[in-house]
Amino acid sequence: MMNKEVIEFIEHNPILMLANIGLDGLPKIRPMITLGFFKGTLWFAVTERKLVYQELQKDNNLELCSVTLSRWIRIKGKAIFEQDKALITHVLENSDIMDKFYKNKNETDENVKIFFIEIEYGVLSDFERDLKIEF
Repeated sequence: MMNKEVIEFIEHNPILMLANIGLDGLPKIRPMITLGFFKGTLWFAVTERKLVYQELQKDNNLELCSVTLSRWIRIKGKAIFEQDKALITHVLENSDIMDKFYKNKNETDENVKIFFIEIEYGVLSDFERDLKIEF
C-alpha cells in the first residue's frame, strides 16, 4: 500500500514513464499522465487506437518511473483494464486529465479505456534524505 509520501510525490509528478513490451517483442517506453488515485491505486487512460493499448492487451506487465533532481519512484506491476461502466464514468468525471487530453481531441467515452496498476513492488528513494520507502 502506498503511504502519504508516495502519493504526494506522484501527485506533484503526475507524468510517469511507462515501460512495457511492444507487439514486436522489443521494450518500449513512453510518458503517461496519471488520472489520479482511486480505490487505493493509480489509474491511467488510453484510447483503443493507441499502440500501447494493444501492447498491454497482449502483455500487461509494466514498470513506471518518475524522477526529480533528488527523488525517484519505480513501480512494477500489471495493467488491469476496468470493465465496470459506472466506475469508468466516475474515474473519468473526477479527473482533470480527461478534459485536457481526450475531450479536446473529440474522443468518445467508448474509445477511452482506463486501467489501474496492480502493484507488485514499488520504491520511492530520496537521495538528499537517504530515504527509501518500499511498497
